[in-house]
Amino acid sequence: MVGALCGCWFRLGGARALIPFGPTVVQTSMSRSQVALLGLSLLLMLLLYVGLPGPPEQTSWLWGDPNVTVLAGLTPGNSPIFYREVLPLNQAHRVEVVLLHGKAFNSHTWEQLGTLQLLSQRGYRAVALDLPAHHAQRHDQQGSRGGAPIGDALPPVPAHPHRPAQA
Repeated sequence: MVGALCGCWFRLGGARALIPFGPTVVQTSMSRSQVALLGLSLLLMLLLYVGLPGPPEQTSWLWGDPNVTVLAGLTPGNSPIFYREVLPLNQAHRVEVVLLHGKAFNSHTWEQLGTLQLLSQRGYRAVALDLPAHHAQRHDQQGSRGGAPIGDALPPVPAHPHRPAQA
């Protein structure tokens, strides 16, 4: 067994060199059936690549209904807040949804993601607010920034839809 593992290392005439000198030619051949199978496989892959449709456009599922209108505006007052709003498409009006954003985004992010459109399609009125100093038009004519807290610009929200809010 040792002789088989070592490639006839031990012989009567002494050790044989492990690395042969001179060119070594290794012949590999494929049978006709293997060549035909390889050719058919490549042809099938080419037909699948050409024949199958590509992925759908990325925004096609976001804008399911083109009738959604996004309204934009500024709240009145000393420190105006920019907002984007969508109204529900159907008559089944549900609760209002207020969307805020993180530090590196603005209200346009909710529109780009399709969140405003989706909420409108599902029967919600949605308002995406730009926090102070996050909208492109955030500077007034003097170049200063408004700094009123967002709570001062929003009216109180009733705790129950049938009872008025207590101020």
